[in-house]
Amino acid sequence: MRDKQSILIVDDAKENVDVLVQLLKEYDLITTLNGKTALNILQEEDIDLILLDIMMPEMDGFEVCSIIKKDKKNSHIPIIFLSALNKDEDIQKGFELGAVDYVTKPFNPSELLSRAHTHLKIRCYEKDLEKKVTQEISKNALKQQIIHQQSKQAALGELLMHIAHQWKQPLAALGSINLLHQTKLEKEIEISKEELLKNTKKSADLISFMSETVDTFKDFYTPSFEDKSFSLTNAVNEVIAISDATFEYDNIKVTLHSYETEETFANENEFTQVIFSIFNNAKNIFKLRNIQNPTIIIEIENKKLTISDNGEGIDVRIINDIFQPFVSTTNGTGVGLYIAKEIIDKNGGVISVKNSDIGCVFTIEFLTWLD
Repeated sequence: MRDKQSILIVDDAKENVDVLVQLLKEYDLITTLNGKTALNILQEEDIDLILLDIMMPEMDGFEVCSIIKKDKKNSHIPIIFLSALNKDEDIQKGFELGAVDYVTKPFNPSELLSRAHTHLKIRCYEKDLEKKVTQEISKNALKQQIIHQQSKQAALGELLMHIAHQWKQPLAALGSINLLHQTKLEKEIEISKEELLKNTKKSADLISFMSETVDTFKDFYTPSFEDKSFSLTNAVNEVIAISDATFEYDNIKVTLHSYETEETFANENEFTQVIFSIFNNAKNIFKLRNIQNPTIIIEIENKKLTISDNGEGIDVRIINDIFQPFVSTTNGTGVGLYIAKEIIDKNGGVISVKNSDIGCVFTIEFLTWLD
């Protein structure tokens, strides 16, 4: 590494080179008599300033300057033209090609020395800034690694909470089925074979759903390879079927209107988790506010659905932050809707919420261009 700043002198007249070498001897100097050699030198040396003659054979200074400024490695090097050409159009062309200065021959030695010193000083400031930027980038890279590890730990905690959150409803449904069987056995009420098979199948579906919840979320922050086209209507109907025991127990009426004619490309398992989160949110609101005749209405179009309820809406103080972590409509963990937004974002969709006259309306829409 050089202790002095470096200057490349390019001039086809040796006597001019000798004068410049004597004048600029305090710097580290490299000289050449033609443009081609100058370009080769630039590929090997770290140059801080170029003094470039224009009128040279084979390749003139304008061409050399143009090539340097197109080279990403060397385009930052300041160039001062030294030329006997003193017409305005020549000077203008020099600046248009990217030169920082233009000195006409014969030049005043003090003036040239002063200009060279000024541009070298600027270059020194630039290098110092580049070094500081590189250091800051390095520091930030380390910080980002630490933040990434911390975020992975936080995400794991969030996912565990969400799995627990999502299991509440299926567990409640399993409890309802078992309680029904227990009550009938205690009261010696006969249970038909058909009813037993129906409830056994429903229990199996609930357990399967709980298992899928774990499988879906354990790899949530890795690329998904299960995306495929599916019917939003069928997916929502499956969630309703799994939830019907708790809906019936809580006297919640669910109505579905579907106008879907095209399938949606996304991860179906992850999508069902979102529907469960919204259903759970509505169910908890109904209980918290003791809503009479609780109702959920789902409307499905192509790649879009809305879920509305009559739960009296979301507090206007938190509605804009409802998808942020730990913001809850029901004094709960506030994880469900946060993860729901993460899922929809991951699948290339948009989820939003607003209040209606009687409750809130969640809207999910998937972008057409992802198909």
